Amino acid sequence: MRKTAVTITLIIMLSLLLADLINPAGSVIFGDLRDTDGSLSFSVRTATYNGAYAPRNAGVIWITNSQNQFIKTIKIWANSYRYTLIRWIASSGQNTTGAVTSASYNNHQLHNVTWNGKNYQNQDVPDGEYKINVEFTEHNANANNLGKFKQVTFVKGPDPIDINIPNESYFRDMHLVWQPVIQNGIISGYVRDESNQPILGAIIQAGAFSTSSQSDGHYSLTVPPGTYTVMCLNTGYQEIIATDVVVTSNQTTTQDFIMMTVANDDPLSPAASLSLKAPYPNPFHQETTIRISLPKAVPYTMEIFNLRGQKLISHQLIPQSKGEQQLSWDGRDMFGKLCPPGIYQISINQGTQKIRTRVTLR
Repeated sequence: MRKTAVTITLIIMLSLLLADLINPAGSVIFGDLRDTDGSLSFSVRTATYNGAYAPRNAGVIWITNSQNQFIKTIKIWANSYRYTLIRWIASSGQNTTGAVTSASYNNHQLHNVTWNGKNYQNQDVPDGEYKINVEFTEHNANANNLGKFKQVTFVKGPDPIDINIPNESYFRDMHLVWQPVIQNGIISGYVRDESNQPILGAIIQAGAFSTSSQSDGHYSLTVPPGTYTVMCLNTGYQEIIATDVVVTSNQTTTQDFIMMTVANDDPLSPAASLSLKAPYPNPFHQETTIRISLPKAVPYTMEIFNLRGQKLISHQLIPQSKGEQQLSWDGRDMFGKLCPPGIYQISINQGTQKIRTRVTLR
């Protein structure tokens, strides 16, 4: 390849040509200026067009935004022949900050590149539409005789992307993956009784996640973004369920609970004399411990149900004495089969008294 001088006339021609090539009408303008962290992986195999120097080739891969403004050069294989990469020069001004650079290749090959969602100044760019640009040449390209060019559009944002792009004559085996790093949100609030007094040790569960309230009644639960049904449980109080609690990435959603005490004559709720401490650990993976306090040294049963109401465990136990008893569950059903991850209800029954709690198996 022989390097030629770039003239003012050529620059003007390039400006006019590139207005059609890489600035099409109807570009998407950013409306949401969030900057989701993540990683882009892109693969492409270039194929010869039988240029004058084929299969030897020079090429470049770079990122532009929805308006075709330069973001960053990712890879360039054209140390001595960059002048042939006409589109890239007009877009980037030959900026290679942070790029992988090498000499031109003797043969075509598969290119695997990554992008971290930052520009050439190592600054996060906002979510929105972006484009991967691939250009290569096998001849002394100029404004009137360009090399080959491919542009792939994708959306950088909180939603993952995994697509295979159909083969073309000069660009093959194209695969694009955008994997966002999702920041969790927080459900936070206070648990109080009817007198507005804080409740210590109430269990708050949202899906597979749970925590307990502190001495001032406050709790904080970190969860992935989504919509949750949040339950608040505590011995001696009625269970409270809050539905459609929306959690946004990197934001705090407030959800307070006012718990009502249970009457001792309610046959479906715990009497004051029969108590159950919160299972620990909760959530659990291999085994959780359940501590109960029995008013009498008479037989009692422990039953475990899934959320569909199917009974998984039923054990009748005969205590040696009244008072505190310690039980455990290894996450298996009555047949010894490991139960799937999820929320399970534990029920302790003694005579006419019954107490319940929930535990999460991971």
